[in-house]
Formats: sequence, structure tokens, C-alpha cells
Amino acid sequence: MYTVDIDVGGTLTDGLFSDGRKAIPVKVDTTPHDLTVCFQDCLTAGAHELGFSDLREFLQQVHLIRWSTTITSNVLAQRSGPRLGLLVSQGHERDLYAPQGSNPALGSLVAPENVIGLTCPIDPQEVLLAVKTLLTNGVRRICISLEGAYLDPSHELAAKRAIEAQYPDHFLGTVPVLLGSELSHYPDAETRTTQSLLNAYLHGPLASALYKAEDDLREAGYERPLLIGHANGGVARVSKTKAIDTLEAGPTMGLFAAAHFARTYGLAHVITLDVGGTTAKVGVIQEGRLVMTSEADLFGVPVKAPTVLLQSIALGGGSVASVEAASGQLRLGPESMGAYPGPACYDLGGTEATLTDSLLTLGWLPADYFLGGKRKLNPQRAHEAITARIAEPLGKSIEQAALEIANRAFQLVATTIREVLARMGWWPEDSTLFAFGGNGPIFACSVAERAGIARALVFDLSAVFSAFGSAIADVVHVYEHGLNLSLAADEDRHLVCEVIERMRREALHDMRGEGFAPERVRLQLEAEISDPQGKLSTAVLELAPTTSVEPAALQAWQGKVVLLRLRATVAMPHYEAIRRSGKAASGEGALRGQRPVSWGSVSAITPVYSWEALQPGEEIAGGAILESAWTTYPVLPGWSLRMDEYGNGQLQRKGG
Repeated sequence: MYTVDIDVGGTLTDGLFSDGRKAIPVKVDTTPHDLTVCFQDCLTAGAHELGFSDLREFLQQVHLIRWSTTITSNVLAQRSGPRLGLLVSQGHERDLYAPQGSNPALGSLVAPENVIGLTCPIDPQEVLLAVKTLLTNGVRRICISLEGAYLDPSHELAAKRAIEAQYPDHFLGTVPVLLGSELSHYPDAETRTTQSLLNAYLHGPLASALYKAEDDLREAGYERPLLIGHANGGVARVSKTKAIDTLEAGPTMGLFAAAHFARTYGLAHVITLDVGGTTAKVGVIQEGRLVMTSEADLFGVPVKAPTVLLQSIALGGGSVASVEAASGQLRLGPESMGAYPGPACYDLGGTEATLTDSLLTLGWLPADYFLGGKRKLNPQRAHEAITARIAEPLGKSIEQAALEIANRAFQLVATTIREVLARMGWWPEDSTLFAFGGNGPIFACSVAERAGIARALVFDLSAVFSAFGSAIADVVHVYEHGLNLSLAADEDRHLVCEVIERMRREALHDMRGEGFAPERVRLQLEAEISDPQGKLSTAVLELAPTTSVEPAALQAWQGKVVLLRLRATVAMPHYEAIRRSGKAASGEGALRGQRPVSWGSVSAITPVYSWEALQPGEEIAGGAILESAWTTYPVLPGWSLRMDEYGNGQLQRKGG
């Protein structure tokens, strides 16, 4: 039986197809107009790679399918969600409960004219007048988020009852009424309102796509549940997936894959770099765990809740290079050529110079073996685009212009990494860079060198690393409950235990609904605890599924509990990286050929090696190019790469 893991990226959609012993990567073009199309394309391509001529025949042999999608990220980034209406407590129509200024969701997720204040206790006539105004304005979803509803949701419930009494389902139709107290469990009204708006804004497009994908699978003969990747590193059925759960789920899966290898290698300080065709993302793994932040920004919407620390840069292989007319300076991104028409070298009609065009011009990418030879690159088209767009305006040669594009990309990422290192208080020489994604290995040496990092890892499954993160994911339901309680008093510890007990019961109830008995469920409690200076730390406690937590179990916790997060997990089949033995060797048996490569100040005829032919223990000295069927691994002069027992490449700078 097979497992299938699919990750939709901005340019390419990645798949990892495994029978438990071997894993086969697949890449197809992302179809932004309908992501269910590239989802089906990836399934079909994977079935073909495994020797199945018919998708229906293949799906009969598939045990589970996990899908991480960018649908919600795209909707939020493009602001293409439905028109929302919001009912708040009177006096907060223009700040949405922000203590200072205004909540950035106002004017972004919801128009100011569609925010109406209510008095409490609830006056049904006032509510109905507000709803009539919102419906006249064309809103498609109505959120109710009232002050104090975290402790007492009765006013929100009363407002909803008033609406439902006047507007039965058959009349109100497709304009659902959503309560903040049901969608978010945070004590402060601003965070609860923002999360509720996000869920309402993203739910429709996500639900349409997920149910369509599930229906397509049913028609193709797949009867098992489709599991959706969540940003918590787990997966769950479509019916158990909230829109906000899926925001940045694909990149976060890559972080969980990185954490897996950080624990495998015993590395305490890891900076991750995920570079695709459209974006680059920098994350942090400390002691084998993802680092969280309470100051996340989701495409311009701040969310004051613990979230994975992940900094994004609008930079990837398809990023457009241009020269600003006013300053004469090189500009790279944020525009991207995507899969269609793509970089000029794709020869599909694109005429803009991109990072991919520059890397091909420098000899870092192969013209005849890109994506394992499935796509031939046209160097002449790359030269024409770079000449017209960059070289002539700057008065430089083609090679100089291509170098400037590449160096600009490397410097942008290195600057972000240095900022993250400073934020963590880490020394570069004590840190390791993990580089993955379709273009991540290309950046590894150049970015590490600029950031002062002497060691980097690139991976056998770098090109489908987020899909690998999905392939090691279990069914996970996460329950969060915001608190603001000191643990110094017995009374407060009892209150915390009461919240934990409610979360435990809800988790077991939901897992039973998924068909899992309590004895299969692992419960892990994470408490975000703030010290007097406001610095967050995480305490972890394993819970017995059938036993309540006593206050004595919390005595070791010191500080104020800001958030409780309960993870309910049921183990699913995993792909396991096979550990192989080997011995030190030169790697000459993997030599494929040579080609001219520009390394910056040095240009040389450079050996090209087959990544797949390298054996554990073999070492390659830079400058060299290693090529796999799915990505390229440059080894800069002054660096070396050793293939380890997991089939990953350990990069080391000489003297580092």
C-alpha cells in the first residue's frame, strides 16, 4: 500500500509517493486558477512514475493521502475573500478592541462601513437593523464578536438567536452567522476578533476547494478520508479543518521535517531556509523544536497569538529582476513569473529576467537536465532577457549582470538570517543552516558564507521537503485556550486544571468522531508561560487520555500561563529515511561531466556530479556542481560536501 503527500507551492506542486521503503518525488506546475487541478495532476504523475497507467487502479493501492494547500494563503495575500460584516460592542467600531490605534483587520478583512456596534444587553430590533444594513451592503458572512464573550458568550448567542428567528436558513441562505466565542478561545477581544474574521474570510474558498478535491477522489474510486495539512504539523479530515489551521501549512511542514532531522543529528541551533519559485522563508529550530513567536504577521494582519516563527521574503527562482529608472539600482522581486509563462529560459513566452535566468547564465543550472530533463532550458532566451533588462541599463556584461542578480538574492536572504540570529541571541559559528525547497540547496553555501555560518545541510528530499514533512505527519487535533493566570495561587492552578480537563474531553470526543479509540490517542499539553519580563517559554506535560490533571502536576511551572495548547495525536503510517553504511571516498565514481561555471570572482571549468550516484562517506571538494533529478547542489570553492548515512549532504566551510 502507498502513501501520498502533496504540497502546493506558488510555482510548482510537489508530491512524495512512498510504499514505506522508498520514496518517489514528483513535481508538476501549480495551477493558480484552481489548485484542485494541480492536485489531480500530481496524483496522475505519481501513479505514472510508479508504473500505473490508470489513476483509479493506483488509488485502490493508496492507504492515505495528505494534502498541504496554499489556498488560504493565496486568498489572504490577494485579499480575494468574501465581503464580511462584523457586529462588535458599541464604542469599538473603529478600533476592533485594539488598545492603541486601530486593528489592521479594519479596512483589510472588513470594510469600516460594515462594522456596526451593538449595546448590551442585546436588543433584538437593534440587531435586526444592523443585519439589514449589512445585507444591503452585500456582505456574504456576518461575524459577531462582543467584549467579554470569552468568559460569557450569552450576548453573542442572544444576537445570533435574534437573527435566526427573523432570517430562517432558507431566507438568509448563504450568509452564515459566526460567533467569535465559538471560533477562537483567546481572552483578549482583539485577538479573538481578528482570528474570527480570518476564519470567516478564508472559509468559503477553502471549503469549496477541499470538498471538490474530495469529490474528485471519490469519483476516481478513492474511498478513504482526504487528510489536510495543518500549520501545527499534523493532518486532519476536511470536516475537522478550520481555515486558519491551514495558513502557511506547507512551509510549516518543512519546518517539522527540519525539526525531525535536527533531533536526528543532535543539533541545538538550526536556522532553516526554504526557497521555492516564489518565496523564501526563514525559520528556527531550537533543541529539536520549532520556535514560536507571539508577534506573527499573516500577510499584513498581525495575530497576537503564539505562532511558528517564520519570516518570509518575496524571493524565489521566478523573481523578476529589473533596474529602477530613478535610481539606476538593481531590484529583485517581489513580482514573480510563476510557472506560466515562467522565467525567460523556460521558453514559454516570458521576457523578464529572473533569478533562474541568472543562475542558468552562470552555469549553476543545467540547460538539459532541469527537473531531471523534463524541462529543457533555453540559455539564449535567458541571455536576451538579462541583456535587455539588466546588462544594458547597467552598462555591464551579461555575466556581470547575472552575478549581480544572484548576489542580490543571496544578500537579501543572508540579511534576514542575520536578523533572525540576532533575535535569537545565537552566534553564527554555533548555528547550522538547513537549506531545502526546490531552490534552497542553490543558496546554501552562498548564504551561509555571507551570514557567517560555517556548516550547512542539504537534503536528498530537499526539492519536496515540505511533502516529506507531511509524510511523517500524524492525525493531530490542536486545542488552544488563551489564559492570563498566575500559577502562584491554588485557586488559579485549579482554574487551569479545569480548562485542561475541558480540552481533554473535547479532544477525545473529536477523535472518537474520527474513528479512533481513546487508547490510540496521545495527549500532550504545551503551556506558553510568561516570566515577569514578558519572555515566553514552553512547558510540556504528557497527559493520560483517561485521567484528569491534578493541580500538584503544575507546581513546577513558574510564571503566568498565557496559553494552553493541547495536541491530540494518533500515529499514522510514516515514510522513514533509510540509514545506509559507507566509507570515505572521493566521489569520482559519481562524476558526470564538466561545464563552465562562474563562482563570482572566479570562473572555471567545473566538475559536475550525479547526486544519486554519491555513496555515504564520499566527499566532494568545491567548486563543484551536484545535480539530482529535482534540484541542483552547488559546492562553492572553499567548501566541501560529504554524503552522510541518510543520503543528505553535509556542507563545511574550510577553516570553519
